[in-house]
Amino acid sequence: MIRFPPLTVPSFFHPIIEAWVIWLTTTFISIPAAFFYMFVDAPSALVRCLLASEPKCIVITGASSGIGTSLALAYAKPGVTIGLLGRDESLKKVAEAVNSRWTSAEILVCDVADTDKLAQTLKEFDDRHNIDLLFANAGQLGYTIDTDKEWEDQWDRIIDVNFVGAVATAMTGFKLMEKRKNRRGGQIAITSSISGYFFMPQTAYYNATKAALISFGRDLRYIGRQHNIKVTVITPGTIDTRMTTDPHQPVSLPSWLLTKPETLAQIIKRRLSYNPATIAYPFSEHLVSWVTQSLPTALLDNVTWLVGKVSSSFSQTGSRGFS
Repeated sequence: MIRFPPLTVPSFFHPIIEAWVIWLTTTFISIPAAFFYMFVDAPSALVRCLLASEPKCIVITGASSGIGTSLALAYAKPGVTIGLLGRDESLKKVAEAVNSRWTSAEILVCDVADTDKLAQTLKEFDDRHNIDLLFANAGQLGYTIDTDKEWEDQWDRIIDVNFVGAVATAMTGFKLMEKRKNRRGGQIAITSSISGYFFMPQTAYYNATKAALISFGRDLRYIGRQHNIKVTVITPGTIDTRMTTDPHQPVSLPSWLLTKPETLAQIIKRRLSYNPATIAYPFSEHLVSWVTQSLPTALLDNVTWLVGKVSSSFSQTGSRGFS
């Protein structure tokens, strides 16, 4: 009996078919739907913003620096309790700054990669205060140029912190909020990154974890609705933090090119009040990433190669990965 190979579309037809599908979808579905949601969401967001109550108890992981510290200061006001969760002693300085604004700050020393201790820490804090808003914000980019550890061996720590730690944070909070009486619920904000859409290929581990968080947050948002738990994914662009300006990183950017974390924190605080699915800031940077998502796979492959080559000229590791 003659066996014929399975029928499929030849690969050289894929780019043109993908391009046509993207064009048809954009023209006849995406653009009309976008106009509809723009007119529906604007008044709806305004109403939700006016009716929203400010959280009285907040927990922020990765609170010792950068976006985490800026979020703590943005929410600091009399009558608010903020749990500052991080690994090092620099939390004391953040706590002092928060307390100076007549806010109760509690230091929670914990590595989010230690999921058992993380769950215990969050539960004990929730028993004392009842968490209204939980930021799964802790993350790291990768190794520094003065380390002895090879890039190929770095994946476990980055995945443990950026993905496993973030999911463990969100799900511990989810379980605590799910059990509350009268469907009081709560809110969870997950910090992903613009790199979850597209970024230089040398940060392969980091990009993968942030892409996974975008998917995870989108799905958890659906699951949380039945329990009155609001979930938002935050995708910051290049922000002025230790992660982007540390001279020991293979790629270090000048701070004047970057968005200040204080600005991002104020944007996040305002937008979380009306429960959006995502918070993308700076918007201009995200436009570039969204363009890459609309490219046919073959073209995206070439764009990735080009971005990698350009990035290698600025990286102290060249084309070699570093995150």
